[in-house]
Amino acid sequence: MIRHFCASAFVINPYTKKILLIKHKKNKKWTQPGGHIEQNETPEEAAVREVYEETGLRVRLLGERFPREEDFIKPLGIQKNRRTLNDGEMHMHVDIIYAAIPNDDSDFKLNKEESDDIGWFSREELEDLDCFPDIKITMDYILNNIIK
Repeated sequence: MIRHFCASAFVINPYTKKILLIKHKKNKKWTQPGGHIEQNETPEEAAVREVYEETGLRVRLLGERFPREEDFIKPLGIQKNRRTLNDGEMHMHVDIIYAAIPNDDSDFKLNKEESDDIGWFSREELEDLDCFPDIKITMDYILNNIIK
C-alpha cells in the first residue's frame, strides 16, 4: 500500500458559522481544502498553503500548542482515507486536519485547476450536499467546541 501524508483545514467563518468547501475534481464530492505535504514542509505550512492555492484565502489555524508555545498546533485529528486507483493499487492518504478561520473578510477565488466549484455552507446546507459524513461531524465539533 502506498501512503501519502496530507494536511487540510476546515475553514469556518466565525461570524456566519459557515464552512468553506471545494468540489473535488476526482471524486466529485464537496470536501475541505487540503493536499499533500511537500518535502521539508510542516503539516501546518501545508494546510495553510493548500487553502490558499485552492481558495485564494489566507487563514489562521486554530488550536493550542502543547506543551510549549513554540511547538506545533495540535491538529483536530488524523484521518485515514483509503482508495483503490485505476491500476488496482491501494493508496492511503494520512490527512492531518486542522480548524481554521479566514485572516480577513476577502472572498474566495475558484481555482479551476484544483476544484470544480467552491462555496460557503451552513451546517443545515450540508444535509443536502454530496459530502463525506466526516465533514458534518467535524463541522459540528468545531462549532460546539472551538467557535461558539
